[in-house]
Amino acid sequence: MRHTPLALRVEELPMNMIFNSKRQSGFKHLVAWGLGTLLAASGCGGEAGQPNDEVETVTQEAQTRAGWVQIWSDEFNGTSVDTSNWSYVTNIHVNNEQQQYTTSSQNVSVNNGTLKITARLQSNNGYPFTSGRLESAGKRQFGHTRIEARIKLPVGAGLWPAFWLLGNDINSVGWPACGELDIMENVGYSNWVSGALHGPGYSGNTPINGRFYPNSSVSNFHVYRAEFSPTDVKWYIDDVLVKTTLKSEVTRYGAWVYDKPFYIILNLAVGGSYPQGQNGATSPYPGVPQSTVDLIRNTPQTMEVDWVRVYQWR
Repeated sequence: MRHTPLALRVEELPMNMIFNSKRQSGFKHLVAWGLGTLLAASGCGGEAGQPNDEVETVTQEAQTRAGWVQIWSDEFNGTSVDTSNWSYVTNIHVNNEQQQYTTSSQNVSVNNGTLKITARLQSNNGYPFTSGRLESAGKRQFGHTRIEARIKLPVGAGLWPAFWLLGNDINSVGWPACGELDIMENVGYSNWVSGALHGPGYSGNTPINGRFYPNSSVSNFHVYRAEFSPTDVKWYIDDVLVKTTLKSEVTRYGAWVYDKPFYIILNLAVGGSYPQGQNGATSPYPGVPQSTVDLIRNTPQTMEVDWVRVYQWR
């Protein structure tokens, strides 16, 4: 589906508006970087091995658009998570977040053409909420590319959906030396999302960030996109450029760490340091006011992903 771009408002955030990174998973993985390897390993969306005419059409369109060629996608047209693309992550607790990630279909499901990651008020492992997190680490990793996803977000103070990237060498160099590119984060507000870079010398309260205002509520589908090259990182919403960060800006603070493959993460956190820094809630849970607890109790809240696509410049 095409979107007509309208004017977007963009703000730079002060350093105290961006909090701790979502950090790493414990996955170990090998790198297969290079178009031939990626294409050989990749299925283009849906269930593994299934033909997908829509993806072929999109790829043909991409070849006529300014040199971007689609090299991979997951269109979520199957009936379950394609584990050749994604791994469930459950053993991670950072940033004072209040959810336990699970592999349950109540929290992560694929149906009716979309991936659904759902937060529930459901005690698990000492945490009041359950939710889901998928990572492509060790399976789909991409360097110097355009990565985008069409996503619809839940709205409620303290809900923290994110679409982001981590450097593939995280297990050897750690965070933030691996680098982190936040394509889209939201902490429950209907009118804005944020993007940021985290790396050595500019992590946590990173000065490299922005707040972006889509042309309609984030509860509608929007296409969130990042392009990273040897010289800059660009953020887009619905094909509108909303921010450019040059390598020279980054190196004022620390090393440029974006010349390697990165893997993709999709997750829905609840509460924690970043939401708390925005809404000030301390009870009943950090970053989660009672109104959001009641919201999730009455209606579990879902981040819905129509597709994820990756392009390489040719």
